[in-house]
Amino acid sequence: MLQIERQEQIMELLGRTPAMRIGQIAAALYISEATVRRDVAVMEQKGLVQRVYGGVTLKKEDMPMDFRRQEHAAAKEEIALRALRLIHDGQTVFIDSSSTAQHLLPHLTRFRDLTVITNSHRAVEVLSDSKLRIICTGGELITRNKAFVGRVAEEMLERFCPEIAFFSSQGVGEDGEVTDASEGETALRRVVLRRALHSVFLCDASKVGKKYLYRLGRLCEMGEIITDGAFPKEFLPKK
Repeated sequence: MLQIERQEQIMELLGRTPAMRIGQIAAALYISEATVRRDVAVMEQKGLVQRVYGGVTLKKEDMPMDFRRQEHAAAKEEIALRALRLIHDGQTVFIDSSSTAQHLLPHLTRFRDLTVITNSHRAVEVLSDSKLRIICTGGELITRNKAFVGRVAEEMLERFCPEIAFFSSQGVGEDGEVTDASEGETALRRVVLRRALHSVFLCDASKVGKKYLYRLGRLCEMGEIITDGAFPKEFLPKK
């Protein structure tokens, strides 16, 4: 098994149980504890996990969605309120599964004739009783993030050109690289960046200086950027 494959399997295990002992992971994957320790050390350098005595835990950013949505909630709500100014009646809008974009959901019902395309299981649940037109990408469900990903989801998105797309990611490095711990969500966001007429990247200051395994692109390639007041301006692309 390749190291990258082991890392992905370790992330899947931690998605179900956010804190595990090294021995538990080794037993679950049928590999040695020494191999797990080496993989975990590499993953910690990449910002994916955090080592603790005798074990490993997920970084807060990769905790289950219900947990992450509450983290930095005030900053995410501030960003959502700014993003709402870009939405108008009758538009087709894409909302991704990120915890930041989820803060838009309670506000969408104020708009008329809005079509919402999403890969977020939670967005479908929240908006199911509204009068909005909801289109779900379908695909493989990542239960930790309540996100639909994979080939089916990507092929579904290829059929549309949403007028505006709202998305986020888990890290913005000091070099301007935008990264995430989820391969599937990152791949889907690449499709969104290519298909949307106008893309809007939502990012709060807590993500600055963090790097994860999968690269989405550079900050200057993300389209319009909406941040909270604490976001360091020197990280933003110069206009």
